[in-house]
Amino acid sequence: MSFHFPIISPTILSFVAPACALILSFASLAIAEHTGYKHKKELAQERTRAKAKVKSDYSRMVNISSGKFKRGSTFNETKLHLAECKKNDRSCSLWWFKDEYPDRLVYLNGYWIDKFEVSNAKYLEFVKATGHRPALDDSCETKKCAEGNLWEGSSFPERIKNQPVTQVSWQDANAYCEWQGKRLPSEAEWEKAARGPSGNKYPWGNAPPKRRATFQRKWHGGFTLTDVGSYANGVSVYGAHDMAGNVWEWVDDWYDINYYRTGRRKNPRGLANGEFKVLRGGSWVNFPDTLRSALRRWSRPEIRFNDTGFRCAKDEVHETKKN
Repeated sequence: MSFHFPIISPTILSFVAPACALILSFASLAIAEHTGYKHKKELAQERTRAKAKVKSDYSRMVNISSGKFKRGSTFNETKLHLAECKKNDRSCSLWWFKDEYPDRLVYLNGYWIDKFEVSNAKYLEFVKATGHRPALDDSCETKKCAEGNLWEGSSFPERIKNQPVTQVSWQDANAYCEWQGKRLPSEAEWEKAARGPSGNKYPWGNAPPKRRATFQRKWHGGFTLTDVGSYANGVSVYGAHDMAGNVWEWVDDWYDINYYRTGRRKNPRGLANGEFKVLRGGSWVNFPDTLRSALRRWSRPEIRFNDTGFRCAKDEVHETKKN
């Protein structure tokens, strides 16, 4: 598992949230019923449309039921990870996998997570609605750096509209999820959605990732990544797509190499603050061993990569506190 980085470059007037829209819909109905402004048939139609909004809010998400799952890796598993890593990078060392140890049974409340990574088309809706910066690094001073940008201002080639958005920082990803009335998933939530309750090696099981994910590629601009949802046989047990390869995904947690030893085992949400944010899942540039669902990577939250995107999550009931 070597971290082969691609071209790397450093550096709400919001739509009304679906929940607010729903409240306003029902409030208007109450007024209409009181004043007699609407007929019963019209009221029934309004109720149907209001309920449809709730359904559409979750139509591109999958539900993860409450319960325990296996997080992390055993010591013997980390030795196997090392052996796989050395096939591609002789400099691999056992301490590289220290942050996955020890494995634990961790309990999570039920939650929702996006079925797909956020696409360029979806992110463009956000940019147009809020005036948020486009998904690109506008600080590039070299041609090589600029080649990592697939957007030109607030537009991009048609062929990449359904590919996962890249060149977004953690702050960008967090802002998008908040605009959607959602949030970034915790690291534990991401791992459970990918591995399932029993701790699969990959989202689909333990078989190699060939024809199940986009990985081990060279950069060819808009022809590098694949559309979200392209691998029907690469779906996790919960129905989440592309949780291995294509792009790394930002999660909410601050990175801590020892968190699996010291963190709580019920609804862990990481440290209250830190220097680096966690990324999960591997990308188009990585070898198969880096696509493992237990593998942890970290980055400064302000950095943008052409191999990094995200997906959002939502609580079933209420937010969990960080610890």
